[in-house]
Amino acid sequence: MHLKPLCQLNDELDALLDKLNLVPAEDESTDELVSYLQELVGKRQSLLVKAFENATAADAVELKKQITLSQSFEVKANMIKAHRQSLLHAGRKSKQQLNMYKTIDSNR
Repeated sequence: MHLKPLCQLNDELDALLDKLNLVPAEDESTDELVSYLQELVGKRQSLLVKAFENATAADAVELKKQITLSQSFEVKANMIKAHRQSLLHAGRKSKQQLNMYKTIDSNR
């Protein structure tokens, strides 16, 4: 079983998730980073299928390691998603309040 490409991809995926966590939500590069994330996840799925399609009991340790990595990637992605959703919600609430104040001001 040849896992070097998978290990490199895992490192790249981890670094991309870290970068997404640091980039402000309003940054224009966010969309590109998310698209690239989707591409990497697809590649990882393909590599995992190829690497483990004929897995034996001897491969169980490596398979468990990859499952744990998948779970950690999922946790990171969900944290980023939740943070971005909270920012969107706060932005909408602020916009609604601003519109309300504009309406009050225009009725004076």
